[in-house]
Amino acid sequence: MTTNLTRDEAQSRSHLLKVKTYTVELDVSNAESDADTYLSRTVVEFKARAAADTFIDIIADSVSSVEINGEQLSPAEVFDGARVTFPVREGKNSLTVEARPRYSTSGEGLHRFTDPADGKVYLYSQFEPTDARRVFANFDQPDLKAKFVFSVTAPASFQVLSNQAETSREPVGSDADRSDPSPADGSDARSDAGPDNADHAVTHYFAPTLKQSSYITCITAGPYEGATDTWTDPVTGESVDLGVWTRASLVDHLDSADIIGITKAGLDFFSAEFDYPYPWGKYDQIFVPEYNLGAMENPGLVTFTDSLIFRDKVTDAMYESRANVILHEMAHMWFGDLVTMKWWDDLWLKESFADYMGGLALAEATRFTDGWVTFALRRKAWAYMQDLYPTTHPIVADIPDVEAAKLNFDGITYAKGASVLKQLVAFVGREAFFAGSRLYFKRFAFSNTELADFLDCLAEVAPDRDIAGWADAWLGTSGVSELSLALTMDAETTAAGAESRASITGATITQSDSAEGARLLRPHTLEIATLGRSGRDIVPIDSVKFDFSTESAEVEQLIGRTRGEIALLNFADHDYARVRLDEASTETAITSVSRIADPLSRALVWSALDNAVRDGLLPVQRYLTAYARSLGKESHAGIMAGLSQTALLCLDEWVAERNFETAISGLLGAALDALATAKSGSDAQLHLANLVLSLTSRTARCIDDSPSIAMGRAFATQVLAVPIGEEIESMSPEVVDDDGADVPEHAAASLPFRGLINDHALRWNAMTALVCLGWADQTDIARETHLDQSSSGRLRAETANAALPLPIVKMRAWETVVEPGALSNDVLTAIISGFVAPAALPITEMYVDEYFERLAGFWADNSIEIARRLVLGLYPKWSMDEEGVVERTDAWLEEHPDAPAALKRLLIERRDDLARAIYLKARQTSRH
Repeated sequence: MTTNLTRDEAQSRSHLLKVKTYTVELDVSNAESDADTYLSRTVVEFKARAAADTFIDIIADSVSSVEINGEQLSPAEVFDGARVTFPVREGKNSLTVEARPRYSTSGEGLHRFTDPADGKVYLYSQFEPTDARRVFANFDQPDLKAKFVFSVTAPASFQVLSNQAETSREPVGSDADRSDPSPADGSDARSDAGPDNADHAVTHYFAPTLKQSSYITCITAGPYEGATDTWTDPVTGESVDLGVWTRASLVDHLDSADIIGITKAGLDFFSAEFDYPYPWGKYDQIFVPEYNLGAMENPGLVTFTDSLIFRDKVTDAMYESRANVILHEMAHMWFGDLVTMKWWDDLWLKESFADYMGGLALAEATRFTDGWVTFALRRKAWAYMQDLYPTTHPIVADIPDVEAAKLNFDGITYAKGASVLKQLVAFVGREAFFAGSRLYFKRFAFSNTELADFLDCLAEVAPDRDIAGWADAWLGTSGVSELSLALTMDAETTAAGAESRASITGATITQSDSAEGARLLRPHTLEIATLGRSGRDIVPIDSVKFDFSTESAEVEQLIGRTRGEIALLNFADHDYARVRLDEASTETAITSVSRIADPLSRALVWSALDNAVRDGLLPVQRYLTAYARSLGKESHAGIMAGLSQTALLCLDEWVAERNFETAISGLLGAALDALATAKSGSDAQLHLANLVLSLTSRTARCIDDSPSIAMGRAFATQVLAVPIGEEIESMSPEVVDDDGADVPEHAAASLPFRGLINDHALRWNAMTALVCLGWADQTDIARETHLDQSSSGRLRAETANAALPLPIVKMRAWETVVEPGALSNDVLTAIISGFVAPAALPITEMYVDEYFERLAGFWADNSIEIARRLVLGLYPKWSMDEEGVVERTDAWLEEHPDAPAALKRLLIERRDDLARAIYLKARQTSRH
């Protein structure tokens, strides 16, 4: 059996077949039982260009019937576990396959989840890139588009949704006419089946889809609840039904007004900008449990992770992130769904475009007008990191099979692709870019394309630009450009000690490439700005637009202008490049970056510092000093989130052990001071409270208790002492004394936290911190679990239990996660998170050897999603012998030359992370 469909196999089928319709019947009426499988029946109508043997994809426990053109085939002879092989005749063909697929717990195929909050069962499908075959027989590749007609038999209490509206429903066993049990517009079909049918299953019938790929078909079923609305296209006047759905236990937290508001704003924006009406009928959005992705763009039924339903208070960065995800998936209705790539090589044709368009709509159509700020710091950091790996690849990648495709949903395809599209818009102009997009939709609607198709459309509307040359330089190459600016100033002025006010007498911009040195040169369209003081703020003094494509160029427009405090390349963030600040700019940034008034410029300067510390050009200690200074001063939620992510990475991987206690004590002290002065109920207050708890969990590695470490631990204790929903006013001396923390009594009075309301998220963060310290045990975890019986509470409890710093706990956690099929995707990750949590003693060292011994089995015995979580999550970067782990990784790769390419890629990337950590630690000096 092979589940790894290759590009060559897919192309052969494309040349042979043209698919018309799938009629798919699913019977999940046993979903609430302990049944492992369900019934799937598919009828495929298609044409063949010649008589030949071919195969259809279906991963199932069994296939009971195969019929081609009226001829029954023996399932035992034609089904190998993943494919049914059969003969076709030239012309029209009809194939019927009946199978029993398995309910999934990995988030691939048809996932089944039982909500611990109320015991209710939920189903949802997830098919990208080729997991529709886990639910029904189909030619599971993007270029064999067809119409799909679904019917689903489910328990009567289930809400059932699919890509198109429900046209009718029929109780199983009823003599009712199937054509008229409910209105064809689907309005009543969304309601419960009713008490008369409570003991019966109901079959739901759905309208045929438009022509689409198999990977964006979708089914959800379960007692989902939600809200509905209607959007009217301002251009066409057509109405579109909207729905927002989630689990019953989360529906009270479903802020449907905000979600629907973002949805309507996005539909207004895209319908106008693309000049192509939303084509898919209704627009349901459903938030589902244990989801592997942020979301999936199934037309008419977009699925999201229900972690985007906020049960506890979150910062505005999370609302911005959710809005961005909503708009990203909406952009796919055109880029990806209406026009689809032929094969996964051109995945960028949907993901890069959706990432860029989502960001654009966020900034121009919603309240998040500075949405590009978070993109500049966080999203592009993902791209830069991915582009530095040995496994980096061009945006238009070579994808030989679907396992490679699965791993190509990465920082290159998403964030780099979106960044490069920003550069393309700067290169050709916004008007031309959208004109080319509109032509692309009209020319290729409901069909499949390659890179050349989009470039041809763009070249038609921008004939004065070298589109092909631009594409060769940006889309067909790997690595990231690095830009630096060398300035010379008026000698007399600088000698007087006023360098920031000096006039620029010379300016040279230089580009090199992270992968290939200065040999790879790209065309850059960017802005260069000088920033200087205006009172206490740092603001732009001057900016110039500049185009260049050589190794270096003179920026004559800067000559005679004031140098300022910071010289900032890629001002306004139109380019994709890692910017190197000059020495003077770096010094100003380290001491005063928080004074840069413009959030986007501030994010870009932080991005330059992030890249410098990652490359060893800026000492880790100096970066953490700059970060500590920013605490309490940074007001942008997205920047706060991005900076803390990098700071925690520094602590976890880049700070040498001899410097760890000094580093974490300094950060904890700064975070506690900032928390004490944060505005009541603000984003900063919530962010800082969680940061203190996160840092406190890491103090498990500390031997000595500094005052800030003791205060952080006391804060975690206080959080658990305050009931849910009440205000955490301060750390009480009684709590400090009871837990033996060496904190002066007057310290409590210095840390008022007015407006900080306790909730489940804060409490679980505090509990995990205390568990890592050995200050809480299984009894404490059980008590907290009793207070929070939700699915997220269950996962946090799994993490906390596995984080207990006891050898027997680590052994049981290891045995549980490595057993194939024992855990669902999210429970597996939760336990792994606890297994690798900080501990005072190296109690997981014994599992290094076992990890490498089990690697091949991780991949062979699990689905690719579960295998990926095991390979990445358990990689022993936590070992005391980091160099030994690098050597073991190299040895394993050498000893397994025939290992799957996707597995080797994951290992190479983790090995690169660890080698970077070793390098950065070796460059550090001791600090006392």
